[in-house]
Amino acid sequence: MASRMQVAAYLADHLESGRSDAVRSAAAWLSTEGKGRQARYLARDVAQVLAGRGYMLVRITTARPLSTEAHSQVERFIKEATGAKNLELEASVDAGLIGGITIETPGQALDASVKTKLARYVEGASN
Repeated sequence: MASRMQVAAYLADHLESGRSDAVRSAAAWLSTEGKGRQARYLARDVAQVLAGRGYMLVRITTARPLSTEAHSQVERFIKEATGAKNLELEASVDAGLIGGITIETPGQALDASVKTKLARYVEGASN
């Protein structure tokens, strides 16, 4: 019987060459072992295995779409801050941030949005 970390390593090994087959195998393992509720943890484990290998999925959210230059600057910043060699950036836009950026990596998050800064200011002013 394989452990969740062994399945995570298997998935990480096969994501490029046979992503759909690897995901089907992992789903079958979760189902047959009665561990369907651990899917979220398995995904986190895969992200950690990949991060250890220098590959990282990063979610960035900005108030407006990033220019090509800004996108490159954010990518360089993340690589320097995390030591990742390869990034897969998942960018989205949320006008509710007002300005700034949020960056989410496996195990870390940076919220440098104007929305959060204003909320902290209001909270501090009311105390």
